Amino acid sequence: MPPHLKISIFPLLAVSFISTLGYGIVLPSLVYIVQRFHGGNFLYGAIGATYSAFQLVGAPLLGKLSDRFGRKRMLFLSVLGSCVAWALFIVAFGLPMTTLGMVNSSLTGGVALTLPMLTIFIARAVDGLTAGDISVANAYVADVTTEQERKAQFGKIGVAGNLGFILGPALAGVLAQTSFGLLLPIETALATSIFGLILIIFFLPESHPRQAAREKEPSIGSSLGRGPKECFNPDESQKMTFAGALRIDQIPLLLAIYFVFFLAFSLFVAAMPLYATELLHWTVAETGLFFSVLSIVIVITEGPVLSWFNKRVSAEALTLWGTLIVSLSYIALLIPSPVLAYTAAALYAIGNGLMWPSYLSILSERAGEDHQGYIQGIGNSAGSLASIAGLLFGGLLFNTLKESIFVVPAVLVLIVFTMAFWLKPGLR
Repeated sequence: MPPHLKISIFPLLAVSFISTLGYGIVLPSLVYIVQRFHGGNFLYGAIGATYSAFQLVGAPLLGKLSDRFGRKRMLFLSVLGSCVAWALFIVAFGLPMTTLGMVNSSLTGGVALTLPMLTIFIARAVDGLTAGDISVANAYVADVTTEQERKAQFGKIGVAGNLGFILGPALAGVLAQTSFGLLLPIETALATSIFGLILIIFFLPESHPRQAAREKEPSIGSSLGRGPKECFNPDESQKMTFAGALRIDQIPLLLAIYFVFFLAFSLFVAAMPLYATELLHWTVAETGLFFSVLSIVIVITEGPVLSWFNKRVSAEALTLWGTLIVSLSYIALLIPSPVLAYTAAALYAIGNGLMWPSYLSILSERAGEDHQGYIQGIGNSAGSLASIAGLLFGGLLFNTLKESIFVVPAVLVLIVFTMAFWLKPGLR
């Protein structure tokens, strides 16, 4: 790896923390916001699906643009989109409760679309369209690390993000109890996103070597066509296509794993807040505490635990056995109980903490050096496509199945477990 790529990822860790902190603050209260604006379980899922639908377009675009124009600019654009989204949320709280349309069917039940709800839909669309921060951040890590370092560094990114989910939901419970109610968490999310922009502008260096190459003055040798062979070709990042990506060894399998795992996760995300409010009768604070505990265990797993395993176990093996533990977490939710809910949180956190950074390191290694942003963006889009289905139908399935809905993600993750056996090199 060239010496100039030895860049500290600490500023990126700070940006990842800030980004997830904002969403972590809003997540526990989102179902209550939907209820306040007369939306039901279907609209709650549809809001999440809207974000994912626009992310499906935005993630690969920002990933590919980051290959051409650099990671820093695209990260800035992504966080700016979050600022606009949270600002629109705040606007929604000041709008009249005008009903724009109603649907009443056996599938969705009674659904009313109010003006504030429409504004929130627009906000989630804007945030989704600019939600390339995950794929770009992953490509940033790949830029500045060797193959041997990446699994650990992806783990650090996961830790930084989950620290945001520790503080965010816990903070949401406190903020929602003030006289400002559900509005204060949104305002805090906006403030954190603005701080994230400041971090990117002043503290995050550009990592992409091709971006650095473009910014250099041309040498005499390069002007005469006699420069070094590694001189950047500005059109190189544009040559990769989706069909070309699928021809890379094991990329189709890895994208299939991404899709199925995220489909299961999206059903969990859609159903868990409804499970908490309707079956466990939790408040915003109690729901926030659940997500905080889950994130604490993930941080511990992705930190010292994953570091210990990294020296002894292959990424393929961690991906395989981590998925099995995640499937057990969903099974634990089949009996509504606070004790079993926290057991499920611990199992999910351990399994995901071992599996996901390991999986990302495999995806990065298979992608190669030239198309990190594009391949990571395709993976993000696979997750977004799964999220559209999972979030849209999660609320509807919960209406019918209640706690039995968690059988579906458990089976899906067991399918991932089976697919992971095809990863190479050796699994055990």
